[in-house]
Amino acid sequence: MRISELSAKTQVSVHRLRRYEAAGLIVSQRLPNGYRDYDERTVRHVVFIAMSREMGFSLPVIADYLPRFKTGKLSAKDMLEAIHQRVADIDQVI
Repeated sequence: MRISELSAKTQVSVHRLRRYEAAGLIVSQRLPNGYRDYDERTVRHVVFIAMSREMGFSLPVIADYLPRFKTGKLSAKDMLEAIHQRVADIDQVI
């Protein structure tokens, strides 16, 4: 699927998708005409990234968790611990 289709399916802007790709969080293949082409699995990955961003996680932190998410080895317990750590970090800043 093209980047505009991925954007429509995930409600993530094309600009952010390009940023995620530049950060190495998602990958695409280039078609002969130069357009990016994403597979269906990327939709799930982008939704995970977007939800993580909404919770306040930085892209480098998301990059640490994304490989386990992609392989199905990221448990709810792991994410809950990460969220608790994020809350503690915010409390410390405040």
